[in-house]
Amino acid sequence: MRINGFQIIMWKYSGCKRGDKMPKVSVIVPVYNVEQYLPKCLDSICNQTLKDIEIICIDDGSTDRSGKILDDYARQDSRMKVLHCSNAGYGAAMNAGLNMAEGEYIGIVESDDCIHPEMYKTLYPIAVQENLDLVKSDPVYWIEKIGYEKRIHSPWLDDYYDRVLFDEDRNIFFEFFMNIWTGIYKRKFLLNHAICFHESPGASYQDNGFWMQTLLYCQRAKWLNQAFYWYRQDNPEASVKSKNKIMAMAEEYEFLANCLKQKQQYLFLPYCYYYKMFRHRGTFFRIADDQKRFFCNQIIKDFTVYKGFIKGNTNLESWFHEIVTRPDGVCEEIMQKKQKIRGRLEQADGIVIYGAGRRGDIVFRGLYNEGYYDKLRCFAVSKEASGKMIAGKELLMIEEACSRYSKALVIIAVVRGSGMYRQMLETLEKLGVCDYMDGTDIEENFYII
Repeated sequence: MRINGFQIIMWKYSGCKRGDKMPKVSVIVPVYNVEQYLPKCLDSICNQTLKDIEIICIDDGSTDRSGKILDDYARQDSRMKVLHCSNAGYGAAMNAGLNMAEGEYIGIVESDDCIHPEMYKTLYPIAVQENLDLVKSDPVYWIEKIGYEKRIHSPWLDDYYDRVLFDEDRNIFFEFFMNIWTGIYKRKFLLNHAICFHESPGASYQDNGFWMQTLLYCQRAKWLNQAFYWYRQDNPEASVKSKNKIMAMAEEYEFLANCLKQKQQYLFLPYCYYYKMFRHRGTFFRIADDQKRFFCNQIIKDFTVYKGFIKGNTNLESWFHEIVTRPDGVCEEIMQKKQKIRGRLEQADGIVIYGAGRRGDIVFRGLYNEGYYDKLRCFAVSKEASGKMIAGKELLMIEEACSRYSKALVIIAVVRGSGMYRQMLETLEKLGVCDYMDGTDIEENFYII
């Protein structure tokens, strides 16, 4: 069987056939070894208040009970189709799902995530009434184990939410949180532009190419100022947590560049090259420390060719310049900084995050990813502590936090050097707190999803 020019082998289909009526939304669910999370994901889709949907589940060669779970659900819900295959990879699985889809619009749900019951009932009528190529919303960071939920929202984009955006707004499209699953896409739009996924067995980050294609080609788009998608952060097997696959992201953007060239869409290449470079920084921090120096060779090579495309992003230019001019020194310094930070975290008799806003959330996720959640005692603020819980930890006034956890390491979680930062330093000095750390150090030296 061939899909979009790629060979897919050993497919087996199970599920009930539909009638001739086109479903409003086809929901594609790629599945691989997620038996622990899959039932909750499927329940959230099957229980959508928009009933006229089809659910296409692609079992990409799972070796656990995922395939059986899918078949059991398909026997109970005639809207569900299950396709079993050998492990051909995420891109091939998604392309198979796109090929099977019959809906007017396409939705995507990762098999360890969950969606709000009203998601498609909200998105679909807006998409139809306003003739949108795509309509998206905000996701929610979700750590089920500790009851943590945090909406991912960029307030500086509020003027662009809840209105139709056009070609003149295209640069803004890329400012919204990068994902492919918080919305729906008109199927004819995807077909007309031959938008598909990169097929490369064993690779990761194959959502990047699809994400960029949809944002480059769409003519009418909308982001709703609502959140419907729960983005799981506690699956240790998630590809975003992989410290390997050094070249996966770079290869994804090579695929995208080739697609654009084949379609003679040369005006879109600057977007591709900019994000190819932008993603290098994330890859550098994601991969294992002993692989960083090797990856610097790729960074230096690409900077030579594409440096013009990041002109204007001062911070990114500065970072690349450091890598290019002294790769050995940068790698050594980062490893030393991380070792020092880890040493302090390991030795600390508890941790207090001082700041409960966006930066506090970033620091928290960094600590959680590095395995320090159990050391976290509480969050603290300078005023208006309501006694509420954040991520299973109390929110306290800084005075109470320092009194109760007098030996804890305090991490200052606001922008380094800001007026608030200076005020917080003064407060800690008045309280006699000497053991504190700059939260920006965690943000700058550890990979935070």
